[in-house]
Amino acid sequence: MEVIRSRSHALVQTLRKLASDPALRRELSLCVLPGERLIEDWIRQGAKLNKVLIPARWLAKPESAQTLLRWQIGSHEAGMSADEAAGWFLLEGGLAEGVSGLGFETVPIALASFCEQASLPAGGLEADWLYLDSVQDPGNLGTIIRTAAAFGVQTCVPGPGCADMWSPKTLRAAMGAHRRLDIVAVHEFAALAGCFEGPIRAADAGGQLAHWHDLRSPGLWVLGSEGRGLSPEIRDHPRVIRYAIPMQKQTESLNAAMAQGILLYEQYRQRQGGLSPSDR
Repeated sequence: MEVIRSRSHALVQTLRKLASDPALRRELSLCVLPGERLIEDWIRQGAKLNKVLIPARWLAKPESAQTLLRWQIGSHEAGMSADEAAGWFLLEGGLAEGVSGLGFETVPIALASFCEQASLPAGGLEADWLYLDSVQDPGNLGTIIRTAAAFGVQTCVPGPGCADMWSPKTLRAAMGAHRRLDIVAVHEFAALAGCFEGPIRAADAGGQLAHWHDLRSPGLWVLGSEGRGLSPEIRDHPRVIRYAIPMQKQTESLNAAMAQGILLYEQYRQRQGGLSPSDR
């Protein structure tokens, strides 16, 4: 394992830039994975890690040597170079402090490749898609991706103005869910809606109560931003069916991730055999 002793090391500089620069992430198709749990999730799902930086203080913990060995074996099986040592680096002393800019001073940080799907669907949808309309908070975005994967959404499509899907904060909040669904490059809503047939469902406080309707067929879900909700283009689109969640009148709204989670759960519940009021 190569030892890095200076912040001027090329890999350290690259990592710091990747952590803060979305354009560079897409140019290199690389993202930063901060922390043990996220690295563990990606390795478990067969992802290939390009580089792993290990803080010396973390490696000094009694359990860390076994964890590192497990990662190296898993990464090798996932396709990392046969010369395993080429992908693993030790950060000497306090060098890890400030490397990622995220406050992860004593945990490993990995660089991993990612791939965004370029094509849009044609015809009908065989599984659910989720369009993200200017969801700007990376923590919310990651939670939404995690929730979508849990309820069987196949593909997420960020719209213009969305937080970066591959930022460290989004990845950390998603807890490995990026590996359980497809991510499509940024598209305008009109381009997506115009290329497939099927229902388009949106979360909106002014819509119909979701639990009164049959949500079992695959379709496109749309989630608006935390502050303004759906953009006028989407709210007024003739194919968009807006669904609301019943709640106490004095409650203004729900967090975007929470609202989408409730609607996806209702759809999942119906598909598992749960009756909606309209079925009774």
